[in-house]
Amino acid sequence: MTLKTHNRPETKTIQTFDIPESQVLTLSSGHQVHLSNPCKIGVVRVELFWASGSYHQEKPYVATMANDLLLSGNEQRTEFEVIEYLDYLGATHRTECGHVGSSVVIRASKKNILSVFKWVIENVHAATYPENEVESAKLVRAASLERQQKTPKYWSSRIALESLYGKDHTLGIHGDPIDYQKVTSENLNLFKKQHFGLEKMMLLVSGDSDDQLLHSFADALRPFPGTPLSIIQEQFTETFPKFEKPLMHPVDGTNQVNLHLAKHIKPKDQQERFGLTLLNLVLGGYFGSRLMQILREERGLTYGVGSYFKPAFNDYTWTISGDLKSETAEEAIRVVHEIFEDLKKNILPDDELNKIKQYYAGQFRGGFDGPFSMGGKYQHALYRGLDLSYYTTVLPGIWSVTAQEVNVLANNYLNPNSFIHVLSGDTPKQR
Repeated sequence: MTLKTHNRPETKTIQTFDIPESQVLTLSSGHQVHLSNPCKIGVVRVELFWASGSYHQEKPYVATMANDLLLSGNEQRTEFEVIEYLDYLGATHRTECGHVGSSVVIRASKKNILSVFKWVIENVHAATYPENEVESAKLVRAASLERQQKTPKYWSSRIALESLYGKDHTLGIHGDPIDYQKVTSENLNLFKKQHFGLEKMMLLVSGDSDDQLLHSFADALRPFPGTPLSIIQEQFTETFPKFEKPLMHPVDGTNQVNLHLAKHIKPKDQQERFGLTLLNLVLGGYFGSRLMQILREERGLTYGVGSYFKPAFNDYTWTISGDLKSETAEEAIRVVHEIFEDLKKNILPDDELNKIKQYYAGQFRGGFDGPFSMGGKYQHALYRGLDLSYYTTVLPGIWSVTAQEVNVLANNYLNPNSFIHVLSGDTPKQR
């Protein structure tokens, strides 16, 4: 049998990108609305967003539970009754709670979205966190955390962040299952009163919206006059912990270890951030990266490994994480350091640099696909104190980065001694 060959499709370089239509309005009720990419699809997505999260809590899990249980019932109706009516209207809903932002996200047909919206704000306002619902939620969450704490990956990530930021900072705080028992209905009601009032939120609206719908939202919110949001823009002092040997954390019942390297990083400007984004990609940010190709494909030292360059308030946390064979963990660390040194000594070949730029451009462009994508992009801009026009600068900035600039950044930032090293699982001390 002769296999038919096909010509490879022509590829297109994405050099620039115009963001979808988006604007910020103020309703007659005083609430801000981010309106993005209106389109006639028959479905509307509305996000009730508060500029509050775990950063504002006084003890672990209060913010998350206060957010998750906003629709858990009140003096008028049970959680079942609240959710049953949403199901009847064909709506979906979920909650999100981060460090400095929390949301209730609803989605429904345009015909039903106003009824869904009114029902949700009514029950959010009336939420009382019934004791039976709180106790049930605490048991479920504590059991889930207990399962997580049996995995090496959980402990290596936790210890790394605690070491970087301290156990008293929101980025370093990690509660334990017993901490759920300390959360009370009174705690949740107080947090809601302080942070999740309807007057303190903004709306992120996308999909099949129009002026009439926004006016109806304003009418529903009129008893709760809106106030401006204030996003925490906390700055950190960059730290360089002295690396001497990996921090060890044994985990019973496993024959492997998880390696976690982490550092706090503060790019000096936007161009440096673009360069670090590319450096992270070539290091471990996609399947063709150095870490994957050398540690996994060539040396067989890992089941999977990657690096991650993620925002932490106004700065970034840079991490490398991978599951390793216990007996070759120390060798894997040496290889990671060798990869650092190679990136510092040698300029990236043009074809490799262009490949990761193309990869990033495709991922970036894909992040704007769909009618509901801009809400998340707007949130990210809020958190970073950026204007939405920032997104039009990203791809030109990425394409402007040179191989020489990436090499300079590698020499400035890929110092093994500046990374926290953690090994958890079947650690050398256990064997």
